[in-house]
Amino acid sequence: MSQGNEVFAKKYLSENYDCDEYLSKYEDGYYHKESYLQLLLPVSEVSIDSKTEHLVIGHAGADGIEFCFRIHKPGIWAYHPMEGRFQKVAVSISKLIEGWHSGAIKV
Repeated sequence: MSQGNEVFAKKYLSENYDCDEYLSKYEDGYYHKESYLQLLLPVSEVSIDSKTEHLVIGHAGADGIEFCFRIHKPGIWAYHPMEGRFQKVAVSISKLIEGWHSGAIKV
């Protein structure tokens, strides 16, 4: 992706998803060593689901559950594709990581 396109893409994401912390602090993703899980994807690997328009930023490691931002809705969500439902799991990326480490976040 060219520099201009990357700037445009990040601007679009910032304006439509509550993801400034992710774009500024976790651009390279986040790997959770204890669970051998790429909890957060690098920004270069995110995608927008074409049906529900959620921004996929990571995976829970089971049942296809995705961590995501929802368009114009604050917080971090878990999308359960088998049930077609969203579950709010954290108010920020740092709280998602903290909750994942402590076991407080269950999906």
